[in-house]
Amino acid sequence: MTADSIKSLGSRIPIWLDCDPGHDDAVAILLSCFLPQFELLGISASYGNASPEKTAYNALSLLTAMGKCNQIPVYAGAQRPWVRKAIYAPDIHGQSGLDGTNLLPVPRAQLRSDKSYLEAMTEAIETHSGDISLISTGSLTSVATLLREKPHLKSKIRYISIMGGGIHVGNRNENESAEFNIWIDPQAANSILQDPEVNNKCILIPLDLTHKAIATKDVESRVLSDGSTNFRRLFYDLFVFFGHSYENAQGFESGAPVHDPLTLMPLLELYKLQSSEAIKFEYKRLELNAVESENSPDLGQTKVFKEHSKNSNKGTIVGFDLNIQYFWDQVYLALNLASQESTI
Repeated sequence: MTADSIKSLGSRIPIWLDCDPGHDDAVAILLSCFLPQFELLGISASYGNASPEKTAYNALSLLTAMGKCNQIPVYAGAQRPWVRKAIYAPDIHGQSGLDGTNLLPVPRAQLRSDKSYLEAMTEAIETHSGDISLISTGSLTSVATLLREKPHLKSKIRYISIMGGGIHVGNRNENESAEFNIWIDPQAANSILQDPEVNNKCILIPLDLTHKAIATKDVESRVLSDGSTNFRRLFYDLFVFFGHSYENAQGFESGAPVHDPLTLMPLLELYKLQSSEAIKFEYKRLELNAVESENSPDLGQTKVFKEHSKNSNKGTIVGFDLNIQYFWDQVYLALNLASQESTI
């Protein structure tokens, strides 16, 4: 399905993106802004891959590069976990959170200060009640705080698509059994994953799936070769740095797994904007919880304690596979569209 044919349907998915940019968050922002199936209502930039000050700067800089800085409002999201001390990921993302390129522009917009992220998300949800999906590509602190403080919003959200967790895969804690986003705030994660009012609306994209979306040398080459622009060079630089980080820190030799933007793909099938044959989303309905004990070597691990039938309306939708080539095709499409509007 082409960009023009999607636009002609007059049907777009309203989304709010809570993120912590982050190299893979940068790709999630790219797809959210430029795939015509999505209407990005706003961004909350939270602590995670780097400090909240740095992730906010990165979000604003990326939007500036994309020519979207005055179109997409950015708010300061969660500043710290509910219980734990904040932990960042310079081993993967560098000190800035987006190391590896000199093409990121100085932001031409500032964080919005007219309202808090909680107020802005509330307004977006109430305006698009029943249709909106929340996308969480960092910790679940922002989303969990919103639903804790404004529980009446739970019924108004269609899906919460989350990059987080690992069912059979991990890379953090003493036993390397946890995934970073859940590990840094397991209490917030549990408040959502164990809430029967919302956990059946959650789509969890765990490491089991994201480790299949590798930015190989062929991907890097395609990013740069489909028309050389500074904007494409920016993303090429980010992919190259990300690949080196993952090779050094976690032994990935063929490239970095691009986790966060995969949160968008299942929505295309679930909203019926693309066929299941195209997306090929494979999932299980699972009841989950995250280990919260600081004394446990499995702190932050995502554990399964019950599996439901796929046809059930119970339990979190946990993805294990999708059409990875289709995903990369969407990345290339978004890069083409963004290059036409880029300011760098």
